[in-house]
Amino acid sequence: RLQDNLCDRCKEAHSRGKKTKHDEVVLIGEANRQGDKPVPEVCKLHPGKLCDVYCCDCDILMCLMCFSQTHKQHNWKHFEDEFQIKKQHLQEHMTAISTRIAHFKNVTSKHGHKTFKCNIDTMRKDVNTQRAMMKSEIDSIADAVLAELSSLEKEEAVVHQKDCQELEKNVRELTSLLEKAEMTDTTSTFEMERSLRTTLPLYDVNVKDVLPKLPSFVTGSIDRVLLTKMLGELHHGNQYEKTDIDSKHVQRLSKFTVTQQNQNQIMCICTVDDSHAWLSIYHHQGLVLVNREGVVIETVKLDFCPYMITMVGTTDILMTSNEPRTFVYKLSLHNKEVTTFADIRPHKARDISINERGEVFVSTASPDIVVLNQSGTIVRKMACGMNGRCITCLSSGYIAVSDLSNVSIVTDSSGKTKYKWTGELNNGQQVGSRDLCKMSCDKYDRLFVPDYTNNQVHVLPRDSTQATCLLDQKHGVISPTAVAVDTCGNVWIGCEDGTVHVMRL
Repeated sequence: RLQDNLCDRCKEAHSRGKKTKHDEVVLIGEANRQGDKPVPEVCKLHPGKLCDVYCCDCDILMCLMCFSQTHKQHNWKHFEDEFQIKKQHLQEHMTAISTRIAHFKNVTSKHGHKTFKCNIDTMRKDVNTQRAMMKSEIDSIADAVLAELSSLEKEEAVVHQKDCQELEKNVRELTSLLEKAEMTDTTSTFEMERSLRTTLPLYDVNVKDVLPKLPSFVTGSIDRVLLTKMLGELHHGNQYEKTDIDSKHVQRLSKFTVTQQNQNQIMCICTVDDSHAWLSIYHHQGLVLVNREGVVIETVKLDFCPYMITMVGTTDILMTSNEPRTFVYKLSLHNKEVTTFADIRPHKARDISINERGEVFVSTASPDIVVLNQSGTIVRKMACGMNGRCITCLSSGYIAVSDLSNVSIVTDSSGKTKYKWTGELNNGQQVGSRDLCKMSCDKYDRLFVPDYTNNQVHVLPRDSTQATCLLDQKHGVISPTAVAVDTCGNVWIGCEDGTVHVMRL
């Protein structure tokens, strides 16, 4: 009724007064207004005072006491005047919101999701058609081999039956001769002896039987690269393009430091996609999954210290360890169960890499490389010509192996060294003392080799013995110990102090 603004103390007194105790007291925000005239709020610092002054410089409402104490030199307006302006601006914002809602609804209705989905469905049909064609062709080839085996079996059966018939004939004839000889009397002995002397040579048992040559089936190796080319490859816009290595244009996307139990040195980086990677850390009994900003997403505790790691698709991780050195372990990311994948004794496992055919290559700190199949069975050994420290499989089928100072590119089949990098740079200079650590390659088979001594990552192009320097002094990478290339071509560089740099070329 009176439309007074009350503080809590005045409200109590108002409710006790004879004339006012029946008045309706409501929150100021719910109070009735005369026409369109707004009701200002009560000042929180000065109860009973209304915030009826607007400070233009500070963009806040206040009472006169607040204004006189701290805003005396500022520009100001009356509450009612500024309220109308703000109300108009609010209406304009609401209109803009409505316009943008309509725009986004329109964009959503026109979005090419259906077209994209139809395109995916078409490609899915093409993939299944190719798969059916390849299966049909494989079945046809296998059926032809089986038919040839059946034909060989029938031919051998005919020859065997003929030989048996001939031998049975010889047995019958010789049996008849033996019976005649046993029945020979004295008068015909000379005649029988003469007859047998002529007949027996016809049944020569000293002739060596020629057994049929047994056929053999030589199984072919499954060439995943060739099968992929036969099936077809998916091309989409997310595939990164090859850019020339120029240290001046290398951009650092992020930098972070990971510390686990006072252990820092990054031993190995295994990228999952373009924003996540698993890390193995010196003398830390476990693996750490981080994102590109360094946030720890997941940790897996182990009862040993992993040394080098590599992904098996998206489901498992293969690991070597500091101790014991003779085992290769497999970690299932589904249930975090660790099993022994292989025992390569007497060799000691160091680094590990998987080629596109699924074969597992293990460097052994000796001239031998142990090759395992997907079941962990040793299928062969290769000589690499150096005491292998780190190993990386290239898409070309070659294997890159490094020791402390050099990198050798060896062929997959024979183990011969194709060429060796010994520190030559493309600018004509030579890198002196080197300490090469865990290397990696991109999809163009460019090899990224961290050099601990020179605070550098050397990039060795495919089929080249001259490297390019990836880093400049401005990047501030100190003592790199491991590199990895993610699905977008970004280079993750781990260092001795636990720092990880993510670089865009």
